Amino acid sequence: MNSTLRVWLRPSRTLAAAIALAHLAALAAAVVALPGGAAAVVAAGVVLSAIGHMRQALHRAPQAVAGLELTADGQAAVAGPSGDWSTARLRSAAVPVPWLAVVTLRDALGRRRSAVILPDALDRHAFRRLRIWLRWGAAAGPAGADSTNDPTRG
Repeated sequence: MNSTLRVWLRPSRTLAAAIALAHLAALAAAVVALPGGAAAVVAAGVVLSAIGHMRQALHRAPQAVAGLELTADGQAAVAGPSGDWSTARLRSAAVPVPWLAVVTLRDALGRRRSAVILPDALDRHAFRRLRIWLRWGAAAGPAGADSTNDPTRG
């Protein structure tokens, strides 16, 4: 029996907004609490961090996770924004609350790839299947479950 779950993730506007808000708060705190020169250095770092994280959330960075394929034996594949798949190994997964899933993988080149997944990144049923799979493993999901939220399928 082949138990595989494949989902395509859309860019998350909710995650992008949360990233922007958090970075704006950090920027404001730096400007208020630090003297001029130090505030400028910290502000530059905060802006660079915001750009990098926003690119990930909106799938504009090559290392962003746009698709996941998970198998019962712990193998995985990850797709970047271009749709190219590479093999990976699931390192950790967390579903701390019903509206959030976090996945960390190690790709074939040894790079760490992470995805923060919010409900707006995929359809409701696919998000539920993914959360169940990450929490309980393949035993809880149907064999051959395949999401229909593939952005490349029209």
